[in-house]
Amino acid sequence: MKLHSYSNKLENPSKLFNNFASRITKMSFKKQKIDPRSFSAELYDIGDLFEKQNKKTEMNRVSKKLAETLVGFGDNNLAGIIYSFLIKCNQNDTKFVQEIATNALAIAKRLKDPVHIMARAHDLKEIYKITDHGSQKHLRVLYDEKRALNEICSNYSNTKKRYQTLTRKMKSIETYETMLAAVRIEIAGIIKGKEPKIAIEELKIARKTFLKYNSEKYIKKIDNYLSELIK
Repeated sequence: MKLHSYSNKLENPSKLFNNFASRITKMSFKKQKIDPRSFSAELYDIGDLFEKQNKKTEMNRVSKKLAETLVGFGDNNLAGIIYSFLIKCNQNDTKFVQEIATNALAIAKRLKDPVHIMARAHDLKEIYKITDHGSQKHLRVLYDEKRALNEICSNYSNTKKRYQTLTRKMKSIETYETMLAAVRIEIAGIIKGKEPKIAIEELKIARKTFLKYNSEKYIKKIDNYLSELIK
């Protein structure tokens, strides 16, 4: 797939996107190889034009439609790129990000991609912290994030080898281990009333990680929780 670059602010983003979507749809339908880097670069280029011309609503609509078409063709990788793009471009639109992140999480699960499962679960968790704190769906995405982080930490070398991203490299194992420990604390904070024994276990495991990395702030937080639970 040839990479196109659009730098002229006066170009019509709707026309450019229609041409882009038509080309991608035909290639995907025919099972032709599409380079994800070129795909992403062109998508972001056209997205910039939509943004500069204050046409974000249209950008969201047509991009979401293309992602859904690609999912229908079984091209989950490219659909995932579009969903990641839309999440980045709509951080202030909680309702839209929730919808997109939910779709993207489903794709990451189908692909058994722990790095993107973690990322999309994190996006949803941040929303539910505000809109539905402590709810079952909040807890569910926390467990999704925990499982993904646990898989990354347990199989770090293999995950790193097969991890494919367009913009970022894998973080260090230390980063993922501390992220996992932090998620354990969040889970414990929600379940401590109904499931204190499980909460205590989560906190003790998290404490070991933070002791390993000398994170005193988190150790104090854990000890405060434990003092409430262990009497």
